[in-house]
Amino acid sequence: MKNFYWIDSFDGYPETMDEVIRTSLDVYNGLYATYTEALGYKFRLIHLEDMYIATGETPIVWHSEFGNILTQDGAAYVGLIHPDLQKERKQESLYRLIANSTNVRLLNYTAKFPMVCKDKFRGTDIARKLGLHALTTALLGAERSTRSQLDFAEQTVGSYPMFIRPRDLTSGLGKRTINDRAGLQKYIENPPFPGRLLIIQSCISIEAEYRVYLDRCEIVACRRREPLKEGELCATPDAILEGSRALAKHLETTYLCVDWLWTGSEFWFCEFETGGGFSELSEPHRSRVAAAFFRKLAA
Repeated sequence: MKNFYWIDSFDGYPETMDEVIRTSLDVYNGLYATYTEALGYKFRLIHLEDMYIATGETPIVWHSEFGNILTQDGAAYVGLIHPDLQKERKQESLYRLIANSTNVRLLNYTAKFPMVCKDKFRGTDIARKLGLHALTTALLGAERSTRSQLDFAEQTVGSYPMFIRPRDLTSGLGKRTINDRAGLQKYIENPPFPGRLLIIQSCISIEAEYRVYLDRCEIVACRRREPLKEGELCATPDAILEGSRALAKHLETTYLCVDWLWTGSEFWFCEFETGGGFSELSEPHRSRVAAAFFRKLAA
């Protein structure tokens, strides 16, 4: 049986993420292992800290138990987002080495837009170019002065309140609602995760969030979640159906999740993921989405 390596770092997160990480580990070792082993792959959960990498005549991705995994037929998924910049940069280097391997299939690799999910600003720009309903988004972080950043945000995004977050983090890390100029200045000068570019958008009232799951350009499930409530499966609203398909076609992915915000009167594009999970879905939708997620293993 070939090995499937799920490689990520689960250390160095804020304590508020402890329960999320525990739940994720249970899902990986249980549900994900079941699906991969049904496709002929032994699931291996690998901690980033246990991997050693090198480039040379023969690239090396070394693990004490499995050796150089690049020399063996198999598959992998590499996490790309972490609050520790050093760990995150190691993830990126590891991702690139595996993506260029001839022996290991990289599950979350898209040839046209590799690592696109790390850049929420670029994702919004892609959505706007495809004609989707997306919020004006300012990118800040390397300008000459705080004052110039404040002025630019107010000129482009508009009035307060605003929504700010790091461009390349997820799971709520660093997300804030900003109510005035003083609050924006405080965030910019003392960000919760220093060294990262920031994106700023208008803060809109959200009645519900929708996640659309796609197998290539075919929608296989849609989930609606209201604030502070559990999500539930639903029919895909017509207003976001074609937009979700357009993104999947443009990105040329085998699997995609597209998130939308519903204000009660209109939908706004939020973000997309090439590795969004599916454990919260019920059957038969879970198995249909899992088949799309692990499609590269069956090819």
